[in-house]
Amino acid sequence: MKILAKKEVEELRNKIIIFTIFIIIFSISIVNADDWYDGYGSYYKVYNIEDDTILFQIAREVSRGDKYISSDNKMYEITKVNKKDHTAYGKFIKEIEIPRMNKEAFAINKDNDELPTFKLAQNEVENRKVGIYATHSAESYMPSDGTESTEGGGGILKVANKLKENFENYGVEAIFDETLHEPHDAGAYKRSRRTAVQLIRDAGVYTLIDVHRDAVPAEEYLTEIEGKPATMVRLVVGRRNQNFPANEQLAIKIKGVADEMYPGLVKDIFYAKGDYNQDLTPRAILVEMGTYDHTRERAEVSTEYLSEVMTIAIFGGVEEGKENEVSQEDKKVTPINFEGIEDMDADTKSPMKGAIGLIAVVLIGGLIFLFVSNSGQELKSKVSNLKQGFGGFSNRGNKK
Repeated sequence: MKILAKKEVEELRNKIIIFTIFIIIFSISIVNADDWYDGYGSYYKVYNIEDDTILFQIAREVSRGDKYISSDNKMYEITKVNKKDHTAYGKFIKEIEIPRMNKEAFAINKDNDELPTFKLAQNEVENRKVGIYATHSAESYMPSDGTESTEGGGGILKVANKLKENFENYGVEAIFDETLHEPHDAGAYKRSRRTAVQLIRDAGVYTLIDVHRDAVPAEEYLTEIEGKPATMVRLVVGRRNQNFPANEQLAIKIKGVADEMYPGLVKDIFYAKGDYNQDLTPRAILVEMGTYDHTRERAEVSTEYLSEVMTIAIFGGVEEGKENEVSQEDKKVTPINFEGIEDMDADTKSPMKGAIGLIAVVLIGGLIFLFVSNSGQELKSKVSNLKQGFGGFSNRGNKK
């Protein structure tokens, strides 16, 4: 068996160290990238694969396996993505049955601070709280703010604050955390995670709303509600977390209430590959309050209607024809499992899981590297010598 020279062992060791560092850097960039923007004016166009008509446009990364529910409640699955020219194709899957809500059962008297009494379909009133924050806190609206992004806090914070005020008008305690999470990069969700955890742990909220605005042309979102210039709202659900089924149902219920009360307010639902910190609670939603290319005032108008719709969807209301089918179990608020949140570094989503995955990537990558750079006959010899080299180094280090 050929024995490697000391110099060869050192060279091989150095190659593996360099390769490992590269894998770590590359892996971290992938794990953290829960979002994507490639400069303003750059966004994905998603086409219907059957007839090449545009389904929707979005300034978030689109991946195979993502899903989309259109304004007319048709579900599509993304089957093809071209990241180079930012195009994608969706295939029709099925019609979605959106719950029809009994309008009379939850009509809110806007001139009265008190909400009407009605049967609760999902949650009890005892925790009428929402936590509001903005991961991309620099986002702004060009016509009103003069720029698409404002360092130190953008127009999106004013929209989030208006949402808070309107929730309070409907008897919901709204806590808005104005913490900045700049810059707008792949690490923004890691930084906003600390904010989200504090809202849950310190303010005792079960419901989290992350307020954003899109970066596509204004025409994608423009609308009027009750004669007022407003913006449509996109709901985004992260499909990469254990709370996905509950968060999906929440989004569908919000759209169901909106379709009954203010048709066109909720334009669609996008199921994105990311996590968006929605693993923290079964009641988490990301809302796109219009886009950067129209006035901020339009988005502020929409918060009035969205807060009313979400108050109904989250804290009460019954499906039409099911007034007598609400069980006591359905009325209970599902408590959040705080285990792990207390001790978890808020800047990481799942440290142990991430570490294990990273180690696996490094080990597999290292083996591939060895196979590529060496013949099969030499591999066993080099690994054996490498082990001896590291063993000798370790033994020397242990000597006193």
